[in-house]
Amino acid sequence: MNNHDLSEDTEAVLLLCGRFGGEKQDPFQPLSAREYGELAKWLLGRSLRPSDLVNSAGREALSDVHQSRLERKRIEFLLGRGTAMALALERWTRGGLWVISRGDAEFPKRLRRHLKHATPPLLYGAGDKTLLDLGGLAIIGSRDATESALEYTRAIAARCAKEGMAVVSGGARGVDAAAMQGATEAGGSCIGVLASDLLKTSVNRQNRVGLQEGRLVLVSPFFPEAGFNAGNAMGRNRYIYTLADQALVIDSALRSGGTWEGAIENLKHGWVPMYVRSPGEGAGNAALIAEGGLPFDYIPHSSGSLAEFFGRVVSEEGAPSDDLGEVQQSLLTPVPTVEAAPDDERPEPAFEPEVRQDQTSAEISSEEPAPVSALPLEAAAATHPDAGEPAPGQAGSNDEVQPAQSRASMTLDPFDMYGDFSAKLVTLLTGAALSEEEIALRLFIEKSQAKVWLKRACEAGLVEKQKKPVRYVLGRQGSLC
Repeated sequence: MNNHDLSEDTEAVLLLCGRFGGEKQDPFQPLSAREYGELAKWLLGRSLRPSDLVNSAGREALSDVHQSRLERKRIEFLLGRGTAMALALERWTRGGLWVISRGDAEFPKRLRRHLKHATPPLLYGAGDKTLLDLGGLAIIGSRDATESALEYTRAIAARCAKEGMAVVSGGARGVDAAAMQGATEAGGSCIGVLASDLLKTSVNRQNRVGLQEGRLVLVSPFFPEAGFNAGNAMGRNRYIYTLADQALVIDSALRSGGTWEGAIENLKHGWVPMYVRSPGEGAGNAALIAEGGLPFDYIPHSSGSLAEFFGRVVSEEGAPSDDLGEVQQSLLTPVPTVEAAPDDERPEPAFEPEVRQDQTSAEISSEEPAPVSALPLEAAAATHPDAGEPAPGQAGSNDEVQPAQSRASMTLDPFDMYGDFSAKLVTLLTGAALSEEEIALRLFIEKSQAKVWLKRACEAGLVEKQKKPVRYVLGRQGSLC
């Protein structure tokens, strides 16, 4: 790998964000992911790309880079690290490493789609980059798992290989290593997301076989020569989940450790469906299921396939199961709202080659067009032939106000998932007041969708909104009299 193997944008991003060794002695540190995001917005506002910063026109524009809360001197210093970058690239080339930035076509789409503004500026890796878009099953668990848990992990990974499903794991000892071993020994494909020692791991004899055969790809958002760091190990978890289609927690400690924290983060953001071995040997397994994880009691050597198992579980929970390859995470299909996201939640520009100068940052970061069926509730109602007439018992009707349980079970438009939501909501709120976030988490829906449906439920009198703190409770039963 040399400078010519990098796109012009990636070369600039590497100068700005990359670590080459010896940074402790430098007057300025490389940009963090969030700092680069601020710079990317600044560039977009001036119709510039990262590569423009290495020419005179881009350097002149740096006079007002303080608007992105960055120092001009720092940016110029980082862009001047060409010699250090060249030496680092030479070391990495000998180990078979490559570097891509989030504007490159090979950058995994799942990361940009799920992580948005938290997408890492750079990815370092070894092996076939096309494997990064395979998806598959993320297998997660403790470094100190029992031998029976490791045996189960290897069997599940081997089953994935048999069914042509890639395995995504973290490369650490314990469950991670067992998952990668089970997949590669069975001839399957594997994605290893490393928190440290990428360069050293890539030249490991056992890994070289999988890398050369095109069945293994190793990837990391961190400096390829970095040693173990607890913060990086924790931060790596999100990339394991977001590179997969679904995840399986083999065993977890209770409310502590990387496995638990990563699982809770996935549940909070709703990146992918998360299954938890049940019964498992970890003290946290049952607690993760209580938090919203899906029980996983699959027997590796059974006649039924993993794909059938995933499809059956999701179908039983009420989500569509027409295409088992597109297993959905939520109990209820989320419907996007037209509400604008806060500034700090908007996706950042990826600086892809095909970007037009008149595009907005939201357009640039959008990977796929929304499906025709994914209409806002208001738009869906407007297209329904009976949209102009309120249903009996709903807002705008002169009928008597019905009890909450009765209202929840009314016959609604079969294409409107609000009916399913309201029925589950009544059960959920029986004897308990919950926040918007708690409701979204327990019903496996996006928080923005919960907000829309909760507002509708309040207007219909199904629930009441309490303040200080904001909580939702069942509405008072009664009639107009």
